[in-house]
Amino acid sequence: MEEFFDNELVNRFEEMMEKNESGYFDSDEFCEIISFYLDIYDYEYALKALNVAFEQYPSNIDIKIKQLEYFVGIEDLHKAYNLIEYLKDLCYTDTDYIIATAKYWSLRKFPHKAIDFYTQALQNEEDEDYIYNCLGNEFLEINEPSLALNAYKKALEYNINDEFSLFSCIHCFEILHQNSECINFLKKFIDINPYSEESWFQLGLQYLNLNQYKNALHAFDYVIIINPKSIAGYTQKAFCYEKLDNWEKAIEIYEESLGFDDTAAFTLFKIGQAYIKLNKPILALKSFQKSVKEDPQFDKAWFEISNIHDTLGNNEEALHYINKALDIESKNVSYWKKYAYINIQLGKFEEASESFEIILDLEPDHMYNWLGYSEILISLGDYSKAANILHKSFKNFNRAELFFQLSNCYYLLKNEKKSDLYLKMALKLNPKIKELMKEKYCIFPKNSTKQINPDINLNI
Repeated sequence: MEEFFDNELVNRFEEMMEKNESGYFDSDEFCEIISFYLDIYDYEYALKALNVAFEQYPSNIDIKIKQLEYFVGIEDLHKAYNLIEYLKDLCYTDTDYIIATAKYWSLRKFPHKAIDFYTQALQNEEDEDYIYNCLGNEFLEINEPSLALNAYKKALEYNINDEFSLFSCIHCFEILHQNSECINFLKKFIDINPYSEESWFQLGLQYLNLNQYKNALHAFDYVIIINPKSIAGYTQKAFCYEKLDNWEKAIEIYEESLGFDDTAAFTLFKIGQAYIKLNKPILALKSFQKSVKEDPQFDKAWFEISNIHDTLGNNEEALHYINKALDIESKNVSYWKKYAYINIQLGKFEEASESFEIILDLEPDHMYNWLGYSEILISLGDYSKAANILHKSFKNFNRAELFFQLSNCYYLLKNEKKSDLYLKMALKLNPKIKELMKEKYCIFPKNSTKQINPDINLNI
């Protein structure tokens, strides 16, 4: 790659342009310079090179083909078509011309025509790996993944190191839902190219798709052997141990990668989660604290710190850390639910009530959010607002729990007529609702439809 960018001809050309000097290049050299810029999508310099080239060689056919490639590259399809027509009698056998024409028809969304031209270009026995990749892309456009797969496989035969072809083959297998066939393909590819880190990694992912975690471990082991600093290899290997419920081994693998991990915050976060699975909250807390030290903007780690303090009964600390998470990510409904729950634990019902306005805005299609909000409002004695909230909930839900709660609101508002009406509606939807609600609420007079003080349940 470094040699590609250190192009002597290109360096000479750019030096000439910078000094605003005139210089001589033969037509083949100009073609090489223009191709360089087209390959890196630097159309500004490609145009400069074309203009200088035409000053010296105004009728050169090879340079005109490069101009065609430029028009196709910038998707100026009108000029590209005119040039295709102008050149077709002169260049109909030229590989670059045929490929540019194929790309033109591809851009025009005529994949069958593009396929015809790419197939024609193959007859010249040049750039086969590139052409087969292009053919694969066009076959996918016409929903022929099997033909695309064959094309990408042919591209790999010409260039075994072409990762685009390899990824495209795997993509086709996924479209065809052929996991086992993909595994066999990768095994054969590895037999030919045993030191291909990417093929071993993809093999591991395929085994993961089939829940074959031990086979996946074997593949990721080879990834790490080939590249001892493969963060992806270590991460997936640890994930395998997680799926096998071997949390100690997962932690060990994550810790091995910390020495060269540029994303240590995430790895420390994963270690913390593993310690939670092992029921070791203090070690988990230490890992999450290290995580936010590495990345103070890692809201998920702040959230987990809040959860641990909540579990340990440290409500004030839990509230402090959930606020940290919300300062970073204010649109996460789980964070707002945790914030509301902690405030309820602290008896701060006003704060919890305000947070439910946001919860309903973020997640209006969750019935328990409406029910939870109404329960908080009832606890605050704001029965009218609770009733209004429940009425709004009926736009999305037709649930007995909501009608029962509305019945309670009207009872507390001393409107027994409406209270009985909504209780009947609740019982019609679910005849067992009365007994269910007796179990749910700690204060519920026997043989009564009424309730005085709900036992708040956010169902987080």
